[in-house]
Amino acid sequence: MNHSLTRSWQARRGFTLIELLVVIAIIGVLAGMLLPVVSKAKVKGQVAKAKVEIQGLVGAINSYQSTYSRYPASKDTRDALQDAIETSPDFTYGTKYGNGWWQSKKGQQIVIETVGVNIKNQANNSEVISILKDITQTRDGRATPNVGHSLNPRQVKFLDGKEVDGPRTPGISTDGVMRDPWGNPYIITIDLDYNDQCRDGLYRYDRVSADPKAGASSGLNGHFKAKATPNSYELRTPVMVWSLGPDSAASAQVSANVGVNKDNVLSWK
Repeated sequence: MNHSLTRSWQARRGFTLIELLVVIAIIGVLAGMLLPVVSKAKVKGQVAKAKVEIQGLVGAINSYQSTYSRYPASKDTRDALQDAIETSPDFTYGTKYGNGWWQSKKGQQIVIETVGVNIKNQANNSEVISILKDITQTRDGRATPNVGHSLNPRQVKFLDGKEVDGPRTPGISTDGVMRDPWGNPYIITIDLDYNDQCRDGLYRYDRVSADPKAGASSGLNGHFKAKATPNSYELRTPVMVWSLGPDSAASAQVSANVGVNKDNVLSWK
């Protein structure tokens, strides 16, 4: 009798282990199927957040212009354009970081700049953010171009933004740079020759904005050839704000609608 009960218990035990292994296998398959879905949903949410922040930046810059009848830019930035006015009538607050350029998470340099301007005069968006948020000193202790509220004398807070720590954290970091949901600086180009057009540091390039299906003067995503000279595509808007997107990359060597440029999040699209 005892032998019979032992064999019965062992049989039930073995069957339970098999069932457990089957359940684990099924869970593994389901997890494998769900992970891409969850990942896509996360990216979609990040893109939506970037679009909201981008429109917030555009609105803040336009509000500043309405208040002061000028765009948020320091005297140094305006002066830097004088030597490059034919090449770059507008200033792109790009990926300048410290003494070099912002690097992707893979360690690749991402150079987005105002063409023709010396590297020492290149700037990231911290200048614009300090003016719009009326910051006179960054949280890491550096004076901003808005010292003494000189560029925002009414001390208006044109921009909301979450303050964060860490150089790759989405939000406004201790260095005053505003970063997108993937931790990269937002790119901002402002119409500093006041002709209601912008020539961006990346989208100006023929390889990026030329439309092979259109005429020589027509470009992709609303761009047009402002001059007969190479790399002079512009957009009929006084402010351009964009993000490197989920892949944290961009290139002046490929079209705006393919490769690393395809997922860039743009204020004008």
